[in-house]
Amino acid sequence: MKKTLFNKNSKAKPSNSSSPHLPVKRDSSRLASGAGEWLRTSSDSEKSNDNLHEAFVRKATSIPRLTEEQERALGYRVRDHNDKNAAHQLVLHNLRLAIKLSYQYHRYWTNLMDLVQEASLGMHIAAQRWDPDKGTRFGTYAAYWIRAQVGKFLMTNNRLIHTANTRSGRKIYFNLPAARKKLLQSGREPTIQEIAQELNEDPQEVELVMARLQANETSLSSPVDSIQSLTVEDTLACRHPSPENRVVQTQLQDLIKTLIVEFETTLKDPRDRTIWQKHLVAKNPISLVELGKQYGISKQRIGQITTKLRKSFRCYIVDRMGPHTQLSWLFTES
Repeated sequence: MKKTLFNKNSKAKPSNSSSPHLPVKRDSSRLASGAGEWLRTSSDSEKSNDNLHEAFVRKATSIPRLTEEQERALGYRVRDHNDKNAAHQLVLHNLRLAIKLSYQYHRYWTNLMDLVQEASLGMHIAAQRWDPDKGTRFGTYAAYWIRAQVGKFLMTNNRLIHTANTRSGRKIYFNLPAARKKLLQSGREPTIQEIAQELNEDPQEVELVMARLQANETSLSSPVDSIQSLTVEDTLACRHPSPENRVVQTQLQDLIKTLIVEFETTLKDPRDRTIWQKHLVAKNPISLVELGKQYGISKQRIGQITTKLRKSFRCYIVDRMGPHTQLSWLFTES
């Protein structure tokens, strides 16, 4: 007898079986903990979704399977002639596979029709890429694309903040529990480095996925202090400098510009003044080689002059601003 995804007695009381492939009937749904408990609900939308899913599964299971020869014939039409109708037939006659694989992700997403839709999309991608000459049945090949498409859907929509948007991130997301369990059974601590080595992935990518999974989502407007009326947004660090720091930086820049102009007036040698203007403080400085050719001296000699000018400018700033002035950011030692 042909197997179906639903029992004929669909109105019977739900069984206490813990099988994840049995859908929940009427107005009840399995708890996310998967502890075998049932939660009653009277939501009309959930009833509508259950009825829609049941009707879809009933229709999909009534479509006959394709033989290997039929699959190959459709595959040749898609590959050689880009036949969209043939691709549609491949997807239509393999909807049982999309429904079966979507059940495996039911604990991540409660609406089964969303999962079936994404699984069907993955199977459509597989139909466009399948090569019947490789000797692989279409269902075997399509299973990889179905899991990839459903995984991508869950990565994008399972949480308000996307957990992983890359291929390695999806791999870490779905293999993280098994990797932790394997490490614990072998007596090793499931650290970021150990997990990254077990999954053969970048430790930074593992750390990013784990941090997002362990963090709880909260609103930026959530209060953190009832006395001062602070919110989460008020406690977030800002990468931009504060207004006070901006004012200090602006004043410091204006002061340095003034000191540069004043120091230039102390340079009596025209060559020193030219090197200062065209190399040390210019936006587009002239190279030492060009300056050496201009004055008929070597590049090394020009470098010695620039070093002397830097040291003179440091001494000038210290004389004007005091001996405790920090100048490590101004000029580096040559």
